[in-house]
Amino acid sequence: MFLDMLYALLNVEVRTLIAVLFWGNLISVLLILSYKFFSPDLQDRFLFSCYSVAKFLQAMAYFFLFFRGVLPDIVSVNFGNTLLMMGFCLEAMSMLIILQVRERAPYLLLLAILGIALLLFNGIEFFYPVSSIRIVSASFSVFLIMIIPNVKILMTKKNIGMLKRVIGGFYLVFSSLLIPRAVYALFHDISLSTNAFVQSLTFISLVLLMVFGLSAYLLLMKENADKLIYAMANMDYLTQLPNRHKFFESARRLFDQNQRGGTPLCVLFLDIDHFKRINDRYGHPFGDKVLITLADILRKNLRSSDLFCRYGGEEFVLVLHNTNMENTAPVTARIMNEVAKARFPQCQDADFGFTVSIGVYGGFPGQKDVLEDFIEKADKALYNAKHSGRNKAMAYTESGIG
Repeated sequence: MFLDMLYALLNVEVRTLIAVLFWGNLISVLLILSYKFFSPDLQDRFLFSCYSVAKFLQAMAYFFLFFRGVLPDIVSVNFGNTLLMMGFCLEAMSMLIILQVRERAPYLLLLAILGIALLLFNGIEFFYPVSSIRIVSASFSVFLIMIIPNVKILMTKKNIGMLKRVIGGFYLVFSSLLIPRAVYALFHDISLSTNAFVQSLTFISLVLLMVFGLSAYLLLMKENADKLIYAMANMDYLTQLPNRHKFFESARRLFDQNQRGGTPLCVLFLDIDHFKRINDRYGHPFGDKVLITLADILRKNLRSSDLFCRYGGEEFVLVLHNTNMENTAPVTARIMNEVAKARFPQCQDADFGFTVSIGVYGGFPGQKDVLEDFIEKADKALYNAKHSGRNKAMAYTESGIG
């Protein structure tokens, strides 16, 4: 009884399902364009354009397929299926963009599969116009196109979120439901209008893929938007280092950890020497390049357990975990040596270079100590370094600065 009811639910007329696919994709386009229109600060307009065009091409394809027998075959068969494959190709590319896949290979592979699929399908229609062979070609082509982002999600991309993995899994299932129709067509003479169970199952899977695809697309866009908002709230826009808010949040946690564990901690307060002169002489855009260069030097010369941020202007603060004052000497020397080697081909002055001054304070955090005390003492050490000739690192001690 249950199986009969399930069969009745799945055995839907193909023509009805094609009409649903037309209207569903058309409404998807309207929803996407509405979102784009009411989001003036939208970051990736190309992505929205790519996905909306994909849904529009699919809607038009189903329109032409629906009127098979009314429109000329070259329009309904050739043009309709061409638009359908192009639409699925753009949808697959959109998913790769959302996944932030930057390698060219997957995109080129999609275009290659699309080109071969279009040549094969239209060649079959021109030289050997048998509907079953045509169905095999179209079904396998769409499956191959849609499988690429799924493979990228599930197999090759590391450290990917659970949401993306779930979406990839569902896409894989829905795309795989295209295969039974292709296999069935190899052994049976069917056409688009044949109301076979396997045909209904395929078009139901396309309806589910349409609904799920739009939902997945919007969810992934929201996830990416949330990440962007988080980055904007916690990162310095220019250097892409943590900002002061994020730094203090992490640094206080590390300070408390060292305080409880009785391990040493050092703070380095770093300042670019004569930075105002650099801006005045070479311009603020060049000054920004100097800041970015210093940020890159810090990234390359500190451990993953260390914390650092752009504290403000040309000032940077570093917190070295489980490090005493004596062990900071190699760190400061390495940073200053890398700064001395930095060169700027775009600068009008070929000999341009910059230096930094560093103030250092560290020790075992006591129960009454707070992170701000360590930073303040490192700042005092920096002040002394600046007034002692610059381009040097100096440490703060309880008896004075030396």
